[in-house]
Amino acid sequence: VAHTQLVHPDDLPRFAELGVVANFEPLWAQQNRIMTELTEPRLGAERSARQYPMASVLRSGATVGFGSDWPVSSMVPMEGLAVAVHRRTRAGAPSGGWLPAERLSLDEALAAYTSGSAAVDPHGSGTITVGAPADLVVLEADVTALAPDELADVAVEGTWRAGEVTFRR
Repeated sequence: VAHTQLVHPDDLPRFAELGVVANFEPLWAQQNRIMTELTEPRLGAERSARQYPMASVLRSGATVGFGSDWPVSSMVPMEGLAVAVHRRTRAGAPSGGWLPAERLSLDEALAAYTSGSAAVDPHGSGTITVGAPADLVVLEADVTALAPDELADVAVEGTWRAGEVTFRR
């Protein structure tokens, strides 16, 4: 299911039961002006508090995948990775994160961008395993050694698709 934004609590276990991958745009899981001025007034407080339940879906046993919805929003996965982990705007608001119970660990967010999204790809990309198509990205920094606020600014050094270089900085 793409654009998984608002899920009724009764439906959370159904993703795993039905083998459905929940695809989120993690960059949208922040309390920015679009959220406060457009979305929350229309949804109301009760439904707004259930938006982008990434951690809840994952805890239910379902597979979570991430995307960007480009060109509607940024295609830079590092920006989405940062929001998935801290659920704050670039300015750091709110300080504890918006709906912080739905934050993911860095490992969970990386898995959502890789093997989680690949779960819907019949070609087997998204993992580094024997026989996989060698689709890789090399980043300028070890993201596991960074603070969540630093993730959005990590640059891509290179990308490979099926073992062929597609980008080098």
